[in-house]
Amino acid sequence: MHKCEISIFAEDSACGMWRLQTNEPTLVRVMNERAKQPRSPWSIVGRGLTATDPMIYRRSFSSSTKAKISLERILMRMDAEPYELVNVTVGRGWGVQRTSAGSNQLKRCHSSPNISFTETEKEVA
Repeated sequence: MHKCEISIFAEDSACGMWRLQTNEPTLVRVMNERAKQPRSPWSIVGRGLTATDPMIYRRSFSSSTKAKISLERILMRMDAEPYELVNVTVGRGWGVQRTSAGSNQLKRCHSSPNISFTETEKEVA
């Protein structure tokens, strides 16, 4: 089982080019669709060799606040489980940390092999 991770960080300074890195399958699908759009500011700049390796997307933001707001909007549209943004660097990046609201369920990515139901998942289903 691999851990799903999402982070956004500045390449050099808080304004300029930013990278969104994720191996979360739902977010990868959303970002791939965005990057394919002709007028999209997002582009794909890196991809892993396997499905569990992260994809890296890039775009310009005029401030760290705008980068953070963009990530929050993307996550809200995904209808993802509750999360919290935590600083990775001072004003130059954030990582997504899942909050304890979903802690009664086993956390697995949709692409995890050998998924089987546990007692807590059966209660929720």
